[in-house]
Amino acid sequence: MKKTEISRRDFLRGMAAGAVSVAGMGMLTACGSDNAASAPAAPAPEAPAAEAAGIYTPGTYSASAQGMGTVKMTATFDANSITAIELDVSGETPDYGQKAKDELIKQLMDAQSPEIDGVAGATITTDAAKKCLKDCIAQAKGEASAPAADAGSAVVATEGSFVCTDILPEDVAASAVVMDEITEFAQEIDCDIVVAGAGAAGVVAAVKAAEEGKKVVVLQKEAMADSQGNCASSIIKGGSTERGLKRWITLCSAFNSWRSKPELLQAYIDNSEEALRYLIEKGGFEYPENSVPDPEKQYTNGKEGDKAMAIYQWSFSGDYTGVWKDCTQSYDLGEEHVQLLAPWFGPKPKSFGTLVANILDDAMAEYGDKLDVHFSTPIVQLIQENGEVKGCIGKSDDGYVKINAKSVILATGAYENNPTMVRRFCPDIETFDKKVYHRTGDGNILAILAGGVMEPVAHSHIMHDFDAGLMWDEPFLTVNMEGNRFMNEDVEMAYISNPLRYQPWYKGENLDEDHKETGSQGWYCQIYDNDYMSYGKAPVPDVVMARYMKNERPADPQPVFEHLIDTFKADTIEELAEQMGLPVDNVVAAVNRYNELCESGNDDDFGKDSKYMHKIATAPFWGIRRHIRCSSITAGVETDQYSRVVTQSGEVIPGLYAVGNLGGKFFGAPDYPFFQGGLSLGHAVTFGYIAGKHAAENA
Repeated sequence: MKKTEISRRDFLRGMAAGAVSVAGMGMLTACGSDNAASAPAAPAPEAPAAEAAGIYTPGTYSASAQGMGTVKMTATFDANSITAIELDVSGETPDYGQKAKDELIKQLMDAQSPEIDGVAGATITTDAAKKCLKDCIAQAKGEASAPAADAGSAVVATEGSFVCTDILPEDVAASAVVMDEITEFAQEIDCDIVVAGAGAAGVVAAVKAAEEGKKVVVLQKEAMADSQGNCASSIIKGGSTERGLKRWITLCSAFNSWRSKPELLQAYIDNSEEALRYLIEKGGFEYPENSVPDPEKQYTNGKEGDKAMAIYQWSFSGDYTGVWKDCTQSYDLGEEHVQLLAPWFGPKPKSFGTLVANILDDAMAEYGDKLDVHFSTPIVQLIQENGEVKGCIGKSDDGYVKINAKSVILATGAYENNPTMVRRFCPDIETFDKKVYHRTGDGNILAILAGGVMEPVAHSHIMHDFDAGLMWDEPFLTVNMEGNRFMNEDVEMAYISNPLRYQPWYKGENLDEDHKETGSQGWYCQIYDNDYMSYGKAPVPDVVMARYMKNERPADPQPVFEHLIDTFKADTIEELAEQMGLPVDNVVAAVNRYNELCESGNDDDFGKDSKYMHKIATAPFWGIRRHIRCSSITAGVETDQYSRVVTQSGEVIPGLYAVGNLGGKFFGAPDYPFFQGGLSLGHAVTFGYIAGKHAAENA
């Protein structure tokens, strides 16, 4: 179908007049590619003059698809079979996707089709390889590969000035959103509630709504439930003083540059304990008596194998009073109290993703056809009639799925992997690698097209590295990747991305797709000597640090992400510098200068407190190469206290919710605050729970 070309101004006028809808369906269309997970394949080579009789046109064909990175394939065909497959998985996770390469090729060759079992632990890479071969087969059969749709000019954008309702063609082209009218469906489903996204917020919302007796459909872009992180926290109202809770709102607002929406903070106070308790119980864990965990007790979920998990620490749980600090800011609660519950689920490499996958699996078995989950099916459009959201459209491998519903809960995550959205809404993270994949702003775009609005910039972002090694907040000597000291080291690791913006880029391991060729910012090294246990603020013994050793890691399994560990130990500073990939002469000079300053008792170069100045003199010497990356953008479209999406004037869009990192304005400062561990996941769980409960009550 040929598109109608209209200007941005005309499109805005049409939106205002309610003219942009699909006749007979009231469908709010969006603009962009048919499927962000599948890049357009290379065109098929010209057929030979004399075609060989058989299934395929002999030749070599290429395709690519989105895995954890970009998976590329070339497949060679004779007239009746696939004779060779080459697979590029260099962008995949080293311990999983990259290791699966040979087995994937073998399975695909043996099956002579994309219908394979795949490799356990590498599901995303497997799905990408299957899509590549499916595309190559289509080319070899002379069937047209599906190109990405042209976003065209019909986009929501102002004439000249940038506002938080702007959506550009490039934004949509990088997402799963579809602008064109969709009239043919492989399937049509009626339900009460659709949840788009199966992460921490989406799974809680879906399971809660199903528990309330509603028929729920879940659309998940990935092939599995997916979330990251380990800790979620809540406030225990019964263990807090009334004034303490009010002061917590002031404290949280202060650490968020006074940009937090007060009713959202109050909703968190009122609902977070109930929501987290619900998550704990649905995860199969025993909830602590009287809401207070026993730090000596191991809470397990009673499962075996890959599904076995534990609540392995309660680091941030307890009664909070007095002075709370966050980076250079502090706030005094005085004698008032706020009680927190903050379990850590794992241990690593298991994470919140393991937890929500377990919960969703159990719920699917418990609620049967009340909970209908569609994996590898991103949401691509909303259905809207007279301003009210009435369902949505997903896209599976078999075609489009139309879902009629009373409400849609968007839980698709943020937009870290959408380059033009990052450039406009959160430019601070553009030069840094991203820890996550496929967060392409799908929900943001759909909500804005439905009448919602992005919360004002600057958007909060989480920047840290808890995986290279421990002792991330110790004020040890810190050097950039040219071996030069560049800062006063008494800066918390969670905020060190800011001084790193002025340091050299580095091309190391685990780069994302945007930085494989250029390298990225976010790299630095800590250096300290073997006496660190005597002067560290909270030192960790070397027997514990050993699990993070890059070159000398013990053979016994330990709870870490192996491909992210980056801790070194050497007998000389020169050897340590070489191991970390730093210029030896510069590192030696930096250590010598630092030792001179330590001897004098004054940091004349950067002004660090003398109590943190300790010479690096006793071998062996230690170093940690840290890689600060963006874990998430914790900002999205504006919502009310029930997670309902609101317009710029504050009016609720009936039938539309946004939760997790898609829902704002809970945070507000450019840097996500770290004063309360687990607040991001606690926020996601709480507002997913609120949305699921509210949507069920009104379905």
